[in-house]
Amino acid sequence: MRSSTMKTGLKAAVVALALAAPLSHAAGMAVVNMQKALAESAPAKAFMKKSQEKFSTQRNNLKKLEDEIRTSITNYERDAATMSEAERSKVQVEIRRKQEDYQYQGRALEQEMAQAEQAELSRLGPKLQQAIASVAEQGGYEVVVDARTVSYVKPGLDVTAKVIEKLNTLAK
Repeated sequence: MRSSTMKTGLKAAVVALALAAPLSHAAGMAVVNMQKALAESAPAKAFMKKSQEKFSTQRNNLKKLEDEIRTSITNYERDAATMSEAERSKVQVEIRRKQEDYQYQGRALEQEMAQAEQAELSRLGPKLQQAIASVAEQGGYEVVVDARTVSYVKPGLDVTAKVIEKLNTLAK
């Protein structure tokens, strides 16, 4: 999953956790790298593999179209001096059409991938929160904050590995 999508989806939860209790009370506090927990979880890895397979044909088609555009431009630049005005115009229109098609297909692919990622994030987000709550309860932590919101954390306070482990069991 793209990190920007994950950040956006979980930002509100992180802010709420960060504001819920003063950071001056370090006792009973833990830190989790929520982005890493999602990205390294078994369900996210399975989604990424499935997503790569699902969109590989579209990516390959885009790559092929990109190569065709480059070849057409190279050929045009090489042969333009010997072409008639009508031939040059025809080739220019063909190149523009391919470029527009490339942009259209690229946007469509990005939208489809973003929708798939958002759906997966919607599915995993609550499970991540449940995993964090479970680890907090088991560890006796009063506050769990996202690692991106703090400057320094003692390694013993990082519960990311435990959260990943719990998320993997919850998502089965």
